[in-house]
Amino acid sequence: MAIGVFDSGIGGITVVKEIRKQLPDEKIIYFGDTKRVPYGGKDKEELINLSEQIVAFLIREGADVIIDACNTTSALALPYLQEKHTVPIVGVLVPGADSASKVTKGKVGVMGTEATIKSGCYDVAIKAQEKSTEVVSIHCPKLVGFIEDGDLNSSYLKRVLRDYLNPLFLANCDTLVLGCTHYPFLSDTIYELIGDSMTLINPAVAAVNELKAYESSREGEDICYISGDYHSFYSALTALYPDHGFEKIVTYDPIEE
Repeated sequence: MAIGVFDSGIGGITVVKEIRKQLPDEKIIYFGDTKRVPYGGKDKEELINLSEQIVAFLIREGADVIIDACNTTSALALPYLQEKHTVPIVGVLVPGADSASKVTKGKVGVMGTEATIKSGCYDVAIKAQEKSTEVVSIHCPKLVGFIEDGDLNSSYLKRVLRDYLNPLFLANCDTLVLGCTHYPFLSDTIYELIGDSMTLINPAVAAVNELKAYESSREGEDICYISGDYHSFYSALTALYPDHGFEKIVTYDPIEE
């Protein structure tokens, strides 16, 4: 089976890592739209247009199943993509919300991009499981930039994170959803700041688990496509995930604007 994975930049690599843990025998075709990162400030129409062209590209490249590794497009474009295509497309949002609902004692914090938080998608998905659950959502506009630059533990990053986390501490949240696939790269630093006060949820874990229904035998090499600068991506990739396992990393932009 060939699994297509896409995201706005390097964040979806956290999903690739999870695929390698749970489904090590499957081929991966990754597309990172590094030319247009971040997606968090884009409107719904643009996100649907970008996602549709990326999905079409992954299907042409042989993807048997696709995981939308971007919370923003999972929130705003996924229903359209699932309706249009016969190839199964799995998002990260609902699996993440379901995972949070299973462990929370009643107060869930969500960190995400502007578009994800404004959509209210996690609030709706979590409350669909239990109406009484309180959801505190925090827009974290600076985090993707830190991660794309390979900064996971600087003193400045920690100050920014403390500011973002403070409303969640004040609300006594017991569970924290990483509502952007970039954010798991910061898990160690976030754990350092929250201690055992909150259970950390990485939606990729549950999302990849859903792919097991399509599991088959591996054929071909893992390949990574990016739309932007090769050198900056490769530098960040090797810093964040040295054992990335891609046989090829290719700069190619399938998107017409």
